[in-house]
Amino acid sequence: MRHSPLLALLRRFVLLPSYLLVLLIRLLKWLVAPCALLAQLVIGVPLTLTRIRQPLRPRFVPLQESELPNAAWIALTDASDSLAADGFSVYGDFRCDEMIQGAVLRLRCMGRTDLGICALAAHVELATGARPVREFIEFSTGFRDGRVLVTNNLDLPYSLPPPAYLARVQLKDVWDPRALLALHRDLIASLPETVDLEPAARAARDPAGCLADHCTREIRALIDAGWLRPSAGSDDRIRLRLRGALIGVWRQAWPLGSLYLRAADRRSRRLLAEHGQDVDQFAGGAMTVRVSTEELAATAPIDTVIAGYQHALPLARQIDSGAALEAVVVELEHDASKAPVPREFRYSFRAFDDWPERRIRRYRSFDILLDPAAGTLAATAMERDFEQATDEADWTRLLAAPPGARLRIGPWTRDLDRVVPAALSALAERAEAKGAALDSASLYLDDGRPCWQMVAWTSDDTPHHVVLDARTGAVLND
Repeated sequence: MRHSPLLALLRRFVLLPSYLLVLLIRLLKWLVAPCALLAQLVIGVPLTLTRIRQPLRPRFVPLQESELPNAAWIALTDASDSLAADGFSVYGDFRCDEMIQGAVLRLRCMGRTDLGICALAAHVELATGARPVREFIEFSTGFRDGRVLVTNNLDLPYSLPPPAYLARVQLKDVWDPRALLALHRDLIASLPETVDLEPAARAARDPAGCLADHCTREIRALIDAGWLRPSAGSDDRIRLRLRGALIGVWRQAWPLGSLYLRAADRRSRRLLAEHGQDVDQFAGGAMTVRVSTEELAATAPIDTVIAGYQHALPLARQIDSGAALEAVVVELEHDASKAPVPREFRYSFRAFDDWPERRIRRYRSFDILLDPAAGTLAATAMERDFEQATDEADWTRLLAAPPGARLRIGPWTRDLDRVVPAALSALAERAEAKGAALDSASLYLDDGRPCWQMVAWTSDDTPHHVVLDARTGAVLND
């Protein structure tokens, strides 16, 4: 549809104040930036030189899961539960108060020894509470030549460049652990270097020692590169050199910090693109990110919801053993005879569990996508949420209101082969819906009753829908 020149001119005129306001704010920002940057350097560099002290070998204190605060427990548990679907084992939880000045670092160490991949889920909480909590996931793999590849989604710029042996891929917008793992794993597979399985095996035996050794190696490399130096009169404490303090404050100062972070993200995306990976496919909402895809070993054509469910359910149980079916959406297309046929099945699953000792209920949801034409079965990233009760009375009320009932599929369910003809017949009886083509079908619960909603579009882009009882086939919206 083409817009008239008058309408286009009116739109520009209406939006002109918004454009001018944005330009004014950006102009003021960059006018203030040089003065703000100079003030941060003048104040930050001396403070960094005098206050920053770090041990050459940090101590990682083992933690019991019950010792974790609720916020850290939720973040670390979400990460480990997500990676469990890919066969990762938890090696232990640790706390370190020495690596980040004025902050508490809590880590969950995980890994897969057969792939040589170690994973760290991190929760960083500043003691003052002046800045927001930081949470990120990091995957690392060592190679036989001594080099290490690290992939993480930390949304802060690093204060110092990485040592020569360390290749760092930083993707601030890939928030899901399994999505980040898929990128890390595929990048390793595309490299000619041979993976060294020993670091991951040692992490399984001695995670605290492995973490400490990793930090010590990086610190020694930064000392050799001239960024750090041993503290006077101490062999186990290090401090920044002047050039290290300057570059550290410079890279994290406002407004350069966000620029450095975006630059690291662009470099990482270019690197992955060179190895055939598109990061945009792994960024965004959970239900739009496919974290795994596998071939579908089907001996017969899949053209019904029940047939597809038999393939989707085992994968859903592998991802989350407590997952229950919530809804099914079928995207339809038309074959040569203009008959509607399924193009994609989307099975939506949800799960929840209660933790009375913390008064927390955790929610999880994900989709399984079945493409009959391509013969693939894919899982989306997992969407997570939780509710926390303030006291026992609130917890009792939460327990009394469990999530809705699960959608059950069985021989009693009227499948596509029966509801599609019924929907077409119902549409044919409507004068305004003559010639409408079915576009999608949704199976869901409505007040505990399974229903089908069939959506069709006419040639003038007018939608029509038919709702049928999934047990009896009765049309419910006439």
